[in-house]
Amino acid sequence: MKNHYYLDSIVEICNKKHLSIEEIYIEILKDFPKAWKSTIYRNVESLAQEWKLKKVKWLWKKTYFEKNIWIHIHLVDKITWKIHDMEENIIFKNLPKNFNLSDVDIRILWEFV
Repeated sequence: MKNHYYLDSIVEICNKKHLSIEEIYIEILKDFPKAWKSTIYRNVESLAQEWKLKKVKWLWKKTYFEKNIWIHIHLVDKITWKIHDMEENIIFKNLPKNFNLSDVDIRILWEFV
């Protein structure tokens, strides 16, 4: 499988954003108009496997990618469905000994009232 020079651009595009592959592809086309969607898909998946991007499986089976690979909580605006990262550090107490926490998937839906 051939990866291209889009890797750094993809990671930068996903900085502080939660984007689908389609959204990443649209952004890549601005700088690389001849890029193929299948190539971008392979590159994004490769970056996720290498832990350079975090893969977030979401509502309606849609998948998003983000640069923030650390354990964090996602806040979801119920009006716009935009995803925001909660910047607080998460501390889990009373975990069993020898327990290695590898990932957490916490979503909080909210709306302004």
